[in-house]
This record gives sequence, structure tokens and C-alpha cells, in this order.
Amino acid sequence: MELMRSRGHEVALFSMADERGQATPYDHHFVPHTDFKGSHGVATRARLALHAIYSPQARKNIRQMIADFRPEVAHVRNIYHHLSPSILWELKAQEVPVLYHVNDFKLLCPSYNMVSAGQACERCKGGKFFNVVREGCYAGGRGPSAVLAAEAYLHSWLATYKKCVDLILAPSCFVKQKLMENGWDGAGIEVLPHFQALPLRAHRNPGQDAPILYFGRLSPEKGVDDLLTAIGRLPHIRLVIAGDGPQRAELEATVRRLRLRNVSFAGQLSGLALEQLIADSQFTIFPSRAYETLGKSILESYAMGRPVVASDLGSRREVVQEGETGILYQVRDIGQLAAAIAFLHDRPELALRMGEAGRELVRLRHSQEQHLLALGKIYEQLAARKSIPRIQKTESTVPLRIAFIGGRGVIGKYSGIETYYEEIGARLVEKGHRVTAYCRSYFTPAIQEHRGIRVVRLPTIRSKHLETSVHTFLSTIHACFNKYDVVHYHTLGPSLLSFLPRLFGKKTVVTVQGLDWQRKKWSWLARKVLKLGEWASARWPNQTTVVSHTLQKHYMRPFFAREELRLAD
Repeated sequence: MELMRSRGHEVALFSMADERGQATPYDHHFVPHTDFKGSHGVATRARLALHAIYSPQARKNIRQMIADFRPEVAHVRNIYHHLSPSILWELKAQEVPVLYHVNDFKLLCPSYNMVSAGQACERCKGGKFFNVVREGCYAGGRGPSAVLAAEAYLHSWLATYKKCVDLILAPSCFVKQKLMENGWDGAGIEVLPHFQALPLRAHRNPGQDAPILYFGRLSPEKGVDDLLTAIGRLPHIRLVIAGDGPQRAELEATVRRLRLRNVSFAGQLSGLALEQLIADSQFTIFPSRAYETLGKSILESYAMGRPVVASDLGSRREVVQEGETGILYQVRDIGQLAAAIAFLHDRPELALRMGEAGRELVRLRHSQEQHLLALGKIYEQLAARKSIPRIQKTESTVPLRIAFIGGRGVIGKYSGIETYYEEIGARLVEKGHRVTAYCRSYFTPAIQEHRGIRVVRLPTIRSKHLETSVHTFLSTIHACFNKYDVVHYHTLGPSLLSFLPRLFGKKTVVTVQGLDWQRKKWSWLARKVLKLGEWASARWPNQTTVVSHTLQKHYMRPFFAREELRLAD
């Protein structure tokens, strides 16, 4: 962000609140801090699960942020759990172009890294997300795994990323290829590798007497246990392991058990301390069994002039040029790994040349300057796609996108609601508004438009007590994820769902034609539900309208707490 600001761009952060972060003018829009890892009761865990899948609060907050900051482009990354994909729908609703920056494989794998049992896995390919639960590949347990699967299924069904994201930014061609193999359009994916800053001066390779180095996370998929087995065959070569993670204790126990006196652990390091450790090594090892989106530690090694011995998997061939900047070996082949280490260790001049070539590769292909230039062009291209101003207008002359829900449909006449659909809908169309009528598929013929009104036909259950509720529910879900300014409900029953579109940034209106709970055709339970709908119709929508003065007086009673009520013309 600071780099973009240094180039004259105005940049603002939207995030979860975190006291460790620097204060910004927009902190009041941040989503409150949420601890997903703490010990919680059943109700709290359920609430957190829903928040992770779809957070109405995050969507509401980013709506306010957009109104305050007025962005031309949204660069989105790492939104999982604390923000959730709900913010993508709000960005789409506000017509803010979205650049989605991929840092992992979350779009393809609910557990993020396409790893199971410590090695690369593609069992979720084709949307088979249930495998994250069956395989137990997410370290958080079965419950959180089920939440991750539910999130993946929901947003796959809603096509959240495909509908709301204008461009995906991938760090490697390998990531792009994997996305395309899973049905993503390659035209909507741009490859931009990570950049790597170079130190001001090159550090000369210290030669054969220096140790080799692994630095990174200590977990099974990183292949550090393969490295320990290989180094056990090379007692004359020292290995330093820097990092931390869930496998650290196990790896330390392995070193003690195998009596590997040539292995030492340096702990978690970063910044200048890590740079110095790389500089003090002859070369580094990247033994990962996972695909990896790129392999940032390879670039960090190159920047310090150190070649890399890496497993030949996933994106590695894009950064390790065999025989020029490093050596590749077949993943999990201990013999090849030991041979590659011994080969490069015994040829210090070759290691020196490879390190210099790696540093030059960073300078030519991964420089900060080139990265920022390319990113700036992408921003400009996305901003140029804006066809209308992003700021929502409130003037009455602005065309509105209106959805009608609650009636049976158009063309056929059954009650006053269907007449309202047609007559009021047609008049709104004449005034320039865009009206959509949600119709029951058995009632309205298979047409796309009637009198200028767009027709959406959805099924329902042909039952006295279920027909309206099922159709209203399906229509509401469809409306929540489409571009409407106003969702207009008709009658008491459908008003029970009038709160839901508001969670998605839309206004709602309920028109009451009568007090349906007074009609004797309904059962005792149905009358209770309709009575609840009467209460909801006054409290949950942005506006309530009635069709008679009698109803108006009824709704102005203190019980309904409605200060304003409109009488429909």
C-alpha cells in the first residue's frame, strides 16, 4: 500500500480491526475483531460459522466504506473468515471493479493448499468439496472442515467469485492452469509473479565450509522430514533449519533419534536476521511436497545470491531454471535429493555462478519496479471499465431496479396482486424503471418479458400451505444475489422475508392488501404465521404501504411502532 501511495495513488485499507495495525482514517469502518480459535460455546460457534460463510456485518461495513472513500478499484485478498465473500457482492452492487489476488488455492480447495496427508491432493477437483471433511485434511477438525465445505458449496452455487470478480491475479502460470482445469475462464486471469527486493550489495558465497539452509514453515507438506533423511546420508554437510510450525517438535525428535549432529534449529527468523542466515549459507533447500502458488523463499534465496535445490512440482519450474539457478529433483525421492545436495556442495564455483544467475533473474523478472508498473496498468484497465459513476444516486429521476415478490405471476388473473403486478409494473416501466416480476412457473407461461416487465419463473410446491412460502423463499434468495435497488413484497406471508434483502444492501417495501390472518380458510398454525407476518410487515421493511384508510389506521397503532405509513394509490 505504501508503495502505491508513493506513486501518487490514494489507497485505503478495509479489514478486520486489529490493535497491532497502524491507525487509518477509515478504522471505524473495520469489522470488529473476531477470535475464531478461542474456546466458545455452541451458540457462539454457530454464529462464527455463519459469519465465516457470509457476513452481513462485513457487507454493511464495506458499503459504508465505499460511500466514504469512493474507490475506483478494489484489490481483494485474504478475505476468508473475518470478512467473508459477502463483501464481493457489495462491491459488485456498488459497481466497484474487483481485482482478486490469489495467494493460495482456496478457490479450488476449502483447506487452502491442495494438501492431504502431507502431499499434493486434488480430490476436491470439480467441486467435490465434501472431501475436505472425509479426508480430514484441515487441521482444525471435522467441525471447521464442514464449515469450510459449506462455504465452498454456497459460493460455488451462487457463483460468487465468477459473478463478482472482474479479474483474478495469479502469482504463477501454474495457478492459472489449475484454475482453468477447474472451469475458470483463462481470459479472466492475469499472471503477475511476486516481486522480491534486492539487498543493496551482493553477498559473496561463503563456499563449502558454510552450511546449507532450509527456512520456512515446519509442517508435513513442506517435506523437511525428507530433507532430514537425505542429510542423514551426508554427515559431512551441515544443515540449518529456520522456522516454526506444528511439526517442529517431531522434527527435533527425529534429529535426536537419528543422532544427526550436522543438523541445528535456528527458530523463527525474519528481516535482517533471516537475510544474514541466507547469506551465511552455501545454498538453500526447498523440499516441499505441495504445489505452492510460487515459492517466495526461492526468490528470497536468489536475492541473496544463493542457488536452490528444489522438488520438481507445481510452480517450481517457473522460478528454478534447471542447471542455471538451481537443481530440481523428483518430489519425495530421497536419493535424488541427497545426490543433488552432494553435487552442488562439492562444486562451490557452480554454486556461486548459479547464485549470481538467480540474483539476475530476480532483477530482470521479479523487480519491485516492474511489478508496480504492471499492477498500475491492471488498475487502470479495471477502472476504465466503469460505465457509470460508482456513487449511488438518490434523485427520483434515476431509474430503479425493482423486484416484485409474493404474487403468482403475470398474464393470468387470480387476485388483485396479479393485477397490481401488471398495471403498476407496466407504469413503472413507462417511467424508465426496470421491473422484474417473480412468477410461479405453473402460473405464468415460459416468456422472458410481458408489457416491459422482466419475468423470472421459479418452481414451488403446489400445496395450500407451502406454495407461497416456498416460492417466496426461492425468489428472495435469487433477488438477494441479483442487482435490484428495491425488493417489493406483497401480502403478509411474504413480508416475513423482507429483512433478508436488506442484509444484502437492498431496500425493501411491503404492500399489505388485507389482514389475511382473519380469513377462516387458514388453519390455526397458518393464522399464527400470518399474524407474525403482520408484525414483520410493519417492522422489517424500509417502507410499508397499505391499500385502504382502514388498514392505515390499523397499522398506525402503537403495537406496530410505525411512525410513517403510505397509502397506496
